[in-house]
Amino acid sequence: MKPFLSSLRLLWNRFSGQLRDLSRQGGVLWAALMKDMFQGRINREPVTGLRLRQNVLEWTTVHEGKNGIETLATRQMILEADDAVLSDPEKLAAEIRRQCPDLCGPVSLGLSSEHILLRVVDLPSTDRDEMAGMIKLQLDKFSPFPEDRMAVSHEVLQTTASGCRVLIVAVQKEAIDFSKVVCQKAGLELRRIDADVLGWWRVLADQGAIPAGAARRILLLLEEAGGILIAVQQGVPVAMKAVGSSHGLSPEEYAAEISHELDAFTLALDLEQGVVPVNGLDFWYRDLAPESLAERLRGEMGQEVQVHNLDDLPSLSAGVARRMLNPPFEALLARNREAPSVVDLVPAAWRIAEDSLRVKRRLVAASILVVGLWLIVGVGFLGGYSWERHRLTTLEQRMTALQKPADNVRTMQRRARAFEQYLNRKRSSLECLREVSQLLPADVSITAFQFKKGKSVILRGEALTVNPIYDFKQALDKSSLFHKIDMGSTQPGKRKGATIQTFQMTLHLPEEQP
Repeated sequence: MKPFLSSLRLLWNRFSGQLRDLSRQGGVLWAALMKDMFQGRINREPVTGLRLRQNVLEWTTVHEGKNGIETLATRQMILEADDAVLSDPEKLAAEIRRQCPDLCGPVSLGLSSEHILLRVVDLPSTDRDEMAGMIKLQLDKFSPFPEDRMAVSHEVLQTTASGCRVLIVAVQKEAIDFSKVVCQKAGLELRRIDADVLGWWRVLADQGAIPAGAARRILLLLEEAGGILIAVQQGVPVAMKAVGSSHGLSPEEYAAEISHELDAFTLALDLEQGVVPVNGLDFWYRDLAPESLAERLRGEMGQEVQVHNLDDLPSLSAGVARRMLNPPFEALLARNREAPSVVDLVPAAWRIAEDSLRVKRRLVAASILVVGLWLIVGVGFLGGYSWERHRLTTLEQRMTALQKPADNVRTMQRRARAFEQYLNRKRSSLECLREVSQLLPADVSITAFQFKKGKSVILRGEALTVNPIYDFKQALDKSSLFHKIDMGSTQPGKRKGATIQTFQMTLHLPEEQP
């Protein structure tokens, strides 16, 4: 018994150790699988729009609730970092992780427009394959960098009967790789890389601040770190251009710089899109003195300039996050829940690698599950087999130990039963002979009487005819002394010249109880 318990305890210790290892590995894989499962349900899970411009980190977390998109949290922080930290992705990630420990989950990063090439073009086709070739040709016209050093994406702004209007976005791969390292080291899941100008557009559209007239109108969104010029016609952007920061410039010099940028922007727009009257300018600002700049713009354009504060709008990161939940640009496409092309600068190789990793995770999880079930079944079978074998061995030992006493008891029982049978005179040979004699008809004679104690009585006899023999048998059947009567065959014979019928009967006695 003790050796068996020791081996069983050793087996259990090994199994529990393997089960703990399996549990730890399963926890890691379960988290990865949950991420994979919810990858296609991103609109139901909280997502975070992220904006990093110089040392200002801003993020907004939203989710799609019953009443539409709801904001869960929004925050802006100035990172305590110098230029050396801001230019090193690992140091910057460590600083973000230190100062923003609550920042986590899937994020969409809005790249600053000053690092992005933007071009709005009209294409004569909506076929994806044809559009890809046309976008490549357009990129060769305005991009000063080789194609292999650029990450390119596009977004359908408007569809028409003859084609579509598309925003082409291009950025150097160094900026994409920098963003990837920062997010990975900071523990963030980078789901999309967007353009911040589209985040601003989403915020303005949600607030109803997009002009919808047929005439062109210019939007100028300006912060201390720079901004963006957007030309709008019929509620759709027709051109976009980044504006530099005011760093190192006086207010007068910066106003002159903005005025020059605006003149060049409108001139290029007239050359590319045709001359259309400009119906004023909407000037959105933050952290600037807008009065002198607005006056300068009014004088240069000779048009109305409406001044607005960007602080009255939701943050840009909120627009980036909302685009992640509901990316279609056009309201019609959003209502129909189609899947148009949207800006996403995450390289396709990353997506392929992520899909491959997801498949590997599922295969590993399935393998671990099968191995775990096999171990459980195997250990259960082995444990049950060992237990049953132990029980069988124990029973065999008990049977061996009890065999001799049981044989002695059986022998004594047989002797006692035989002794009782001999002492019991109720069914003795004399009682049986008396019962047979009383029931014996006058014309039937018994020639042999054989008595077996406790078992039976064998009678042999003869009669002149068979009828008395059967009457005798029926009388014996009614006797309470005998249990059953077996009638043998009757055969004719000769006796002193006369024909007789001989017979044999077996009278069974009831079994004696021990």
